[in-house]
Amino acid sequence: MDLHPLKDSLINELHNRPFPVVDLPAQVSSLVFLHCGDRQSELDKLTELAQVHGAAAPQANADCYYQSFQDFDLRWEFHNEFSTYTVIRRGQSEQSFCPDVFSLINGGWVDSLHGQVIAANHIDLRPAASAPTSQEKLSELFNGQRLVGSKIYDGMASIWTSVQSEDDGFIRTLVVDDGLDSFQAGRLVRNLLEIAAYRSMTLLALPTARLLMPEVRQLEQRLVETNGKLNQLVTLQDEQTLMNELIAEATQLEKLVADHNYRFSATEAYFNLTESRLDMLREQKMPAIRTLKQFHVRRFIPAFNTCMSVVKRKENLSKRISRTSELLHLRLQLSLETQNQQLLASMDKRSEIQLRLQQTVEGLSVVAMTYYSMNLIELLAKPLPIQDYLPISHGMALALFTPVVFIGAIMVVLRIRKKLHS
Repeated sequence: MDLHPLKDSLINELHNRPFPVVDLPAQVSSLVFLHCGDRQSELDKLTELAQVHGAAAPQANADCYYQSFQDFDLRWEFHNEFSTYTVIRRGQSEQSFCPDVFSLINGGWVDSLHGQVIAANHIDLRPAASAPTSQEKLSELFNGQRLVGSKIYDGMASIWTSVQSEDDGFIRTLVVDDGLDSFQAGRLVRNLLEIAAYRSMTLLALPTARLLMPEVRQLEQRLVETNGKLNQLVTLQDEQTLMNELIAEATQLEKLVADHNYRFSATEAYFNLTESRLDMLREQKMPAIRTLKQFHVRRFIPAFNTCMSVVKRKENLSKRISRTSELLHLRLQLSLETQNQQLLASMDKRSEIQLRLQQTVEGLSVVAMTYYSMNLIELLAKPLPIQDYLPISHGMALALFTPVVFIGAIMVVLRIRKKLHS
């Protein structure tokens, strides 16, 4: 059999970046860094950490690294725009709520990581026996902030979070176990962290969208003014000036699209990923508490729609500019056709004048032919003794012969004209 060279790698891609296996109770801390694409520098930092702890180093050009150290598990993943560092403390109960598990690593190593933090999260997974038993105790854990929460995985766990950063910059999430196994807990941790990362990456386009709104609004107003000038065009120069304005507006719009197309395309992709991860939680509502899905519908989706509104307005602007250009082009074509008709009419008049001049010239040419022919005949007939044979003089003979020559010249001209027309 002839196997495709990518057969195994494509299958392996389906099993790439598996979810962790988390034994409860556990604590999880995660950082998401926007990177500049320098994967090797991150691999070097991971290799440095592995050498300190005597663990296996990541492979060359790897896009993920999962390693169990003595006190924690480290998970690193490299994505197109960001990298994630997740530390999991295995099977240890912690009295404090949502501790910083990164403290288990040398602080200098974490501080030396490259990139800007776009998302930071602590997740505390506890059994029901050690979880808060009242709303007041829950509120104390989150410093009195408003909470969202729900039953997830068909009632096998409960989650609570404020979706707000604390003083240390991390968002805290409490997961109360009601029957999760280690695999389900691992999938839950991965879903929650991906929701947080993709949500932040989606909202990354919101400031850009707000900055672009005045420029898009200005372009829309300019296009309205340009359309209003269509009915005020008089000369071809006016039409060419308006076309130049349209070209300038189209150029400005294309620059906006080219500069920000990737960001808004990525935003739509991240939004779809966020929604799919939320659906995976299979949330069930608790009384008087908003679910994560409801929070996203109320807070997250309007921000996403703001970004998409800019995209749609740019698309509508592009269509309107195209339609206006077509109308102006059609008007230019009509103007050119009118000018061509006027030019053809003037050419017809010139042809008629030329025909009349030609006919006049033909009449003069008949006279000229008769004149020169009679001069030649006079030279030929002068030595002849015409008076000896005819009772007329030389002058009379020439006078009588002149009409014959004139008529002959006319016949020759008419014959030539007839041949030219045919």
